Amino acid sequence: MEQVVNIIGGGYAGTEAGLTLAKYGIKVHLFDKKNEAQNFDEKKNDSLQRELVFVSVALKEKLDNLPISQEEFESIWANVKNLSYFNKKITEISLLEPTIIATGSQTDPQLFKQLKDTFGETKCFDFKPECPIITGVEEKLVKRGELYVLPLTKEKTKQLKNAINYFRSDTQIDTVERWARVGVEMLRAKVLRPIVSNQVEYACVKLQKVDKGFMLLNFCSGLPHNAQNAILKFLFGDGVKIERYSSVVPCTHLNAGLVLNEFLQSKSRPNLFFAGSVIGAENSFEAIATGHLVALNMLAYLNRQKHVSFPRNTLLANSIDKLFSKNQFNLTEIENKCDIIKNIDENVSKRLLIKFKEDFDARNAWHNDMCSKKRW
Repeated sequence: MEQVVNIIGGGYAGTEAGLTLAKYGIKVHLFDKKNEAQNFDEKKNDSLQRELVFVSVALKEKLDNLPISQEEFESIWANVKNLSYFNKKITEISLLEPTIIATGSQTDPQLFKQLKDTFGETKCFDFKPECPIITGVEEKLVKRGELYVLPLTKEKTKQLKNAINYFRSDTQIDTVERWARVGVEMLRAKVLRPIVSNQVEYACVKLQKVDKGFMLLNFCSGLPHNAQNAILKFLFGDGVKIERYSSVVPCTHLNAGLVLNEFLQSKSRPNLFFAGSVIGAENSFEAIATGHLVALNMLAYLNRQKHVSFPRNTLLANSIDKLFSKNQFNLTEIENKCDIIKNIDENVSKRLLIKFKEDFDARNAWHNDMCSKKRW
């Protein structure tokens, strides 16, 4: 019986995975359903494009034409041997069939519920918190290493808890109002944990310097703006100016470090692989990189071969490592910057990636030859 790999989601990650698998002779069923044309307006970078070319990523021809639309993706799918596209919304997957999930940050609610039931509520998130940014408070802060803190006494912390609880909130996600409902100790543990230093503090608000001012770390809230304004004025005084209010944006996301291994394969269900923004890829480059890696490792899984990782000291490897290095429980804002480019030698990356491709193709050719001669 011919092996079929299901791919759920046809954005950058899903398309890259499908094209790569199809190129290696695997039959692919790609499912994608969108009501409107989806445009991608990610920032491009010449270094990223060059490295993608070195590893022969299937979408390299399209990189000069970003943004591209859903219709252009569909035209790509229509002309690829071994790849069948189905314009269909998937609300449930088989947990036994080889499947790549690349559904993005807006995964269908029913499908995401199945993922939460499979992997656990604490490993799957359906929101993306944004912490508030304020100005006019620098004279009240104490610098501790790379952070700034506002020390709080025990009495002030209790008053803050009461001030937050004054505003009604039924949220069950990780917000300051949720922890305040539980009590002072939980609020301290989750939001106001003191920094260990020579000076002992009961609790402290931690802030990070950003372009627009200071961002309150772990201080995510779903309360209305007037309530947030009152709470921040209670903490910092009337001089505080709010540059950005905290918000909770619907966004489906899996904690890669808890759910997946380094090959982007489910730890508990090895037939399931994940790629794209559903596991934290933040831009088109990262989505394509994850899509390419899961395709190669799905191929290895089907052929019972050893899984592969991108060569060390390459942009592709750094983009994958970045998914696992993030603390998913940290409610700080992660700026979309290409920091992975730093300290990467492009010539070394080129040589490593060319060798990686040659080694992988040679290994796969050897495997196919053994199968054709029935030497297993």
